Amino acid sequence: MMISVNKAFYISVFSVFSLAFAKGQSKVPFGVVKAEEGYAMVRVHKDDYRKIVDKIRMKTGDVFVYVKPAPGETEWIWIKYPEKPEIEKPFIRYDSLNKEGMVNKGRVAFIDQLPQFTPSKSKNGKSLIFTDNTNPKTPTNQRTKVIIDVYPSYAHLKKQEKDENGNITKIDKVKSWGVGKELPEGLTEIKSIRIQQPGRGSVFVRDAIKNMFQPTMDFENIGVTSLDADHIFLYMTNGSGENRYTTLWSINKGKVISQIIYNNPQ
Repeated sequence: MMISVNKAFYISVFSVFSLAFAKGQSKVPFGVVKAEEGYAMVRVHKDDYRKIVDKIRMKTGDVFVYVKPAPGETEWIWIKYPEKPEIEKPFIRYDSLNKEGMVNKGRVAFIDQLPQFTPSKSKNGKSLIFTDNTNPKTPTNQRTKVIIDVYPSYAHLKKQEKDENGNITKIDKVKSWGVGKELPEGLTEIKSIRIQQPGRGSVFVRDAIKNMFQPTMDFENIGVTSLDADHIFLYMTNGSGENRYTTLWSINKGKVISQIIYNNPQ
């Protein structure tokens, strides 16, 4: 069972990361293990950050959220990351980050500093298309694409659940993102995300896009990058104001395998 991370943590993460970004470090706080050895060790601490109580192996392609430089260290950064279930699942959505520790910055990379896919829009303006043009020798029809379809939402026809403050928390029994006390007119949502890759291809499972409202159509707030052909990452900052949220999907060998999602109010 996942443990909720409070709002103060989200604000803290993004306050610290905003400072890092101001220094030209990165745009979004997502990182990924990128090591020649195929793994990175996370030093897990308790109370005194210098007291190591455990070491966790993260493999190449595993993602995390950057929090801050590790205190008193120059080659280590402090990260938070989700706890994986004991039994592996085809897909899992994380809305909490209940593990933390230090990782050597030489074994990781920021998601948005990896090779970027080229963005474009469909003729009807309802789909965002990202194409891997990093190798110009690859024939155009063989280049990997990630396509996000955004359409009007019919959430107002579905059952809503609200908290004690009147905020919509669930729609059709699933946590909702990007909405507040009422569903606004012109509400949009992600209808599908498709992967087109030579020899592979898939449509995101419904659980990976369910109740993702007010998705951005601004390329400043969305991107697709890759570590290699097997590891692709899609990140978005959606919604606005107190309903803004950020999410990252990990795509492994043409299929979505995980998602990190959380509120980060403006």
